[in-house]
Amino acid sequence: MPVVHERRTLRISVVFGGQADEGLSSILSSLVSGRHADVAGVFVEDRSLFRMAELPFAAEVCRVSAVRRPVNTRELERQMKLLALRAEAVVRQVAEGAGSPWSFRRHRGRLSTALAETGDADLVLVGAARHGLVVSNELRASGQRVRATDAERRRPVAVLFEPSDAGWRAVDAGVDLAARTGRPLMVFLGAWAREVEPELGARLAALGLKTATIRTVPGTEPASLVPAIRRALPALVMLGVEESDPARSELEGLQRRLRCPLIIVRSATL
Repeated sequence: MPVVHERRTLRISVVFGGQADEGLSSILSSLVSGRHADVAGVFVEDRSLFRMAELPFAAEVCRVSAVRRPVNTRELERQMKLLALRAEAVVRQVAEGAGSPWSFRRHRGRLSTALAETGDADLVLVGAARHGLVVSNELRASGQRVRATDAERRRPVAVLFEPSDAGWRAVDAGVDLAARTGRPLMVFLGAWAREVEPELGARLAALGLKTATIRTVPGTEPASLVPAIRRALPALVMLGVEESDPARSELEGLQRRLRCPLIIVRSATL
């Protein structure tokens, strides 16, 4: 009797947070392509923005003209709705293009709370942090696309490596995504874990990715890797998290400091 192998559904959550999320569409497409995936989108409305909008001196600055104008909660609600609709359109377009089921919701609260609610996802794609209250009112048309330059294509997939099962999962996922996107892979290793560098190099060689490098960064804690990662201008950063720890407390701070999308790798079977 033939053995039937059932394809496992990959659960992907994508967390949007504002005007810095324009690159999530291509990353999400790369994650979903050729896989049996289920995509769940979340648009985070940070309550702190609404508290700031209530202040009498709160203002909006257009990124194109640099014109300032007062902003209030009603206007912020309107802009958040438009951004959420755009994020939902991204999820729908990518998922339906791949034949994948999808869902979408808005979450008003902290990013850490939204991440905790994605605890059953195998991969969590988190948009770059919003810097300040400003949300430009000059929105691009949803169908407009900007062709990536050669410099953009050379931006690496970065992995923030920690010597643990979760860290090795992040390396494997990073190799897979680098191969899918044609980007180089750059693994950042803290000096406290230097002893695993030979094993890490052997693992990368065995996985067959030729454009992979390892960068050892001096420091005494994982946060010390962030400046070196930012200098490398990665397209995104991948980080492994134990499945029993769905939302580590430092993830929100890390996302704010990296200034690029973050992929949290939870599952051991991607």
